[in-house]
Amino acid sequence: MLSGMGNTQPEPPVYRITIPGLLRAKGRPRFGKGRTFTDEKTVQAERHIQRHAIEQIGKPCLAGPLHVSLTINIAPPPSWSRKKTADALAGRILPTSRPDIDNQMKTAAGSEWYRVER
Repeated sequence: MLSGMGNTQPEPPVYRITIPGLLRAKGRPRFGKGRTFTDEKTVQAERHIQRHAIEQIGKPCLAGPLHVSLTINIAPPPSWSRKKTADALAGRILPTSRPDIDNQMKTAAGSEWYRVER
């Protein structure tokens, strides 16, 4: 590279989508009749994500490395006291129950609303 020349690489596009409702954790694979399949609730959750993503940004063709960042908002249970709910909303109490973040990320990534070019 010659001195004084800047980086001519264009910035990669950033896509932001909002998926309403609860994010279901990806279910374990099921086995039967000599094959492996995904349970129907997981398939429906992946289609839900896919439908909303395509409505919001279309179906991009992505090439190269892909970075996915999720922000998941979880409401405190209605059975919690006002103090405990306030602590949770302030970030002093974090969710520790199901579904775990790993399986929620698998559902989001498994929705395959994008096409990756190889």
